Amino acid sequence: MSPIIFGLILIQLVAVAWVDLKTHKISNRWAIFNVFLSVILHIFFRNYYPLDWEVLLFPVGFVVIGFFLFLVNIMGAGDSKYLASLFLIVPVELHLGFFERLLLSTMLVGAFLLSVKVIKNFAQIRAYFIGHYWSGIKGIIKSRFSYAPVILIAWIILGVNQWR
Repeated sequence: MSPIIFGLILIQLVAVAWVDLKTHKISNRWAIFNVFLSVILHIFFRNYYPLDWEVLLFPVGFVVIGFFLFLVNIMGAGDSKYLASLFLIVPVELHLGFFERLLLSTMLVGAFLLSVKVIKNFAQIRAYFIGHYWSGIKGIIKSRFSYAPVILIAWIILGVNQWR
């Protein structure tokens, strides 16, 4: 992968993660920007961005799966739209590796945040457990978190693995 392309995506991810942490929203402007950027990349960097159906596999998957995750209140709509558009500008040979690191970073960050919530609210969770008040436990541990920083972590891990 070109260090220039990696760096440009890294800069974008830092900006998106910063805004997502502050506002808990990812603007649709990023998705639109990425679609236009992908067209430019496909024109000028055909060796990294071939015109092939494989280029759309992950973006379409994120739209479909993201819509389902949005419906069951697991992922925000902005997160899935942004991920779909981001995969349009990630070189196709990195799609699978980036996706694997995205799953890993999601599990690690999710497990960490869950552990913190359980430790912080242990007495209350224990009381709810003894009283079989399952919705109380669910209310304590269920939360949404900014997902763009998780995407940024996955991208950094991918970059470290690429150049070590």
